[in-house]
Amino acid sequence: MESGDKKRILWAVMAALLVLTLAGCGDKVVSPPASAEMASVTAEEVRARVASEPDAAHLFAVNVGKGDALILRTGDWVGLIDAGKAWARGRVLSALAPMLGGGRLNAVFLTHADDDHADGLRWMAAEGLRADDLYASAFYSGTKAEKHPAVKAAEAITGSTDVRWLRRGDEVFLGDTGATLRVLAPASLHDDEDDNSLVMLLACDAGRMLLTGDMELPGEADLLSFGDDLRCDVLKVPNHGDDDTTSAQFAAAAGARLAVISTDSAQKPGTPDPDVVARLQAAGSQVVATQDSALGLFVTLKGGEVTVESVTFGAPAIDGLYIAGVDASDDRVVIGNRSGDALSLSGCYLYSDRGDELFAFPDGASVAPGETLTVGTYSTKGGYDLLWPDKKVIHKKKADTIYLYDGCGRVVDWGENGL
Repeated sequence: MESGDKKRILWAVMAALLVLTLAGCGDKVVSPPASAEMASVTAEEVRARVASEPDAAHLFAVNVGKGDALILRTGDWVGLIDAGKAWARGRVLSALAPMLGGGRLNAVFLTHADDDHADGLRWMAAEGLRADDLYASAFYSGTKAEKHPAVKAAEAITGSTDVRWLRRGDEVFLGDTGATLRVLAPASLHDDEDDNSLVMLLACDAGRMLLTGDMELPGEADLLSFGDDLRCDVLKVPNHGDDDTTSAQFAAAAGARLAVISTDSAQKPGTPDPDVVARLQAAGSQVVATQDSALGLFVTLKGGEVTVESVTFGAPAIDGLYIAGVDASDDRVVIGNRSGDALSLSGCYLYSDRGDELFAFPDGASVAPGETLTVGTYSTKGGYDLLWPDKKVIHKKKADTIYLYDGCGRVVDWGENGL
């Protein structure tokens, strides 16, 4: 995405994939086929499953495009490992709801500081989503300590400025479940932030999961040199299944029954890499990718047996809402309603592609039939109905696209600033 045009094209492709109800979507770029068909479940079925299987370990790999957001539950303990980019807010919230069951997050883990893993911490803090503890890799590059995304989000998420910094040899006990997350890497600082990723092994009565962040081949070589037992039932494949990960030696050492790749081919072309998939399959792993599921992949590990299901959105898409205008000169976005009914905006949000900025509509906001609603900012001189508490959101000199998402994180419509 080196130019604004290219970026808009890629996001438009992504939007077409997300909104399957739109007519005329193009051919989907898919990962190599998984070794078995996946059944589909709704979020409510996920909720019922986690409530009825306290002896299982569940992993919800949310479809956040080219990024990571993993929700891990064992017993009553629930943790979020990475939070994707800001645009995926609705998807992460939709996945958290059934996994939490109305409870509170026990922990949030940030594997490393790249924005496709860390950006979601910003809306989590603004949303009021709380957790008991916030963990992050003790090694990081390219950012000052005070600007580290975990540090910036810690007080809003946990009520404390403390971040629990993890490195090889540390262990996190998951409440009174008897399960642990053992930190296998990093052991030292790497120049490439991907290789500073937390690599953690879940060990519990239900089985083992190896969670690898964006570890690349150098970090992988370090990990193999330590001589750890890497065998696992479930592997979260490193770095979106790119070609700079997952050697044959690593795939064989893990020997996972299920390998989960979190990516979107439209956002990161070339992923999942066919050679990575082939190496995993040669090691006996069933390979699945989040992009092949609407909301994400629901993995159940119980008694050493692994199942994976595709989670649907459940709620129908909103029909009739659209972006009626994007005014860069006065920093305004106009939302319209083509339908004959008032349409609620509760849960919906706007996202600025260029500025990576997000505005969540307040509960109770709606658009009357045939009418419009205007969102302004601190830079807006004209009238508006709702305030986006920011300034200079819409870029005046470079291409910018404003996306309207529903509460599930699906693209409803988008509008461009005309540049």
